Amino acid sequence: MLEPAFRSRLLEAYEAMPRQLRAAAQWVLDNPRDVALLSMREQAKRAGVTPASMTRLAQRMGFDGYEGLRDLYAERLRRGETEFSGKAEALVARRRQDGDGALAFDLAETLERHMAALCRPAALDAVTDAAAVLAGSRRVHVLGYRSSYPVACHFAYVYGLAGGSVRLLDGPGGTGPDALREASGEDALLAVSVKPYTRAAVELADYAVTMGLAVVTITDSVVSPLVARARAAIIVPTESPSFFHTMAPAFAAAEALAAILAATAGERALDAVRAMERQFESLSTHI
Repeated sequence: MLEPAFRSRLLEAYEAMPRQLRAAAQWVLDNPRDVALLSMREQAKRAGVTPASMTRLAQRMGFDGYEGLRDLYAERLRRGETEFSGKAEALVARRRQDGDGALAFDLAETLERHMAALCRPAALDAVTDAAAVLAGSRRVHVLGYRSSYPVACHFAYVYGLAGGSVRLLDGPGGTGPDALREASGEDALLAVSVKPYTRAAVELADYAVTMGLAVVTITDSVVSPLVARARAAIIVPTESPSFFHTMAPAFAAAEALAAILAATAGERALDAVRAMERQFESLSTHI
């Protein structure tokens, strides 16, 4: 069985799986290279499940055990999809060293791989598809909670500077979603959320769909609950050697969206940026 065919089968079976198997399946879907390279116990640890759950997942998908599933992904690497193997070897060697720079290198190398992944054709297509949906809307409403909030705020700020009609669903006392009362089917919602997914983000996306808004999401997995609700989805990696997931790739995706939308707006964006510069100068905003 070729790996892409297995991936399709796994996606089809995902919703019917028990919670522990869904967690294991999501990790497999999001980390195909690590499936081939890491031990089953290490994979289970990173997925937040028991090793037995990884075995049950493999058996549910028709393998005798997890080694059969690993072999499928190992074959993918043997076919030449090893563009990061050299960097991985360098990272392992660096980890053997002691010193203050080890963790910094680990973090920087991980982000380097994540950013490289965003340059692949499929990722670029996802960004341009999302930008096309947003560009065709009357107004873009933006939401993000907890670690996703800075990404949503940054997009709203940058796109607003370029004259975009954008509204961050943020307000004291939980009043941010009130702005959706003025939304219409001509509008779009950009929802940013990564695992663990905030319940409010999913519920607001559902509400936006009922109102006819086009939902676009920046999220971290093909089985994120926001993907099923979205007209366009940008999947960004979040894995980090730190104790907390990284949001840097999500920021990169948001900045790319804002830049594409500004360029699409043409003279309107240029007029807005010039007006912004005049105001900054009049108010002596910057030193």
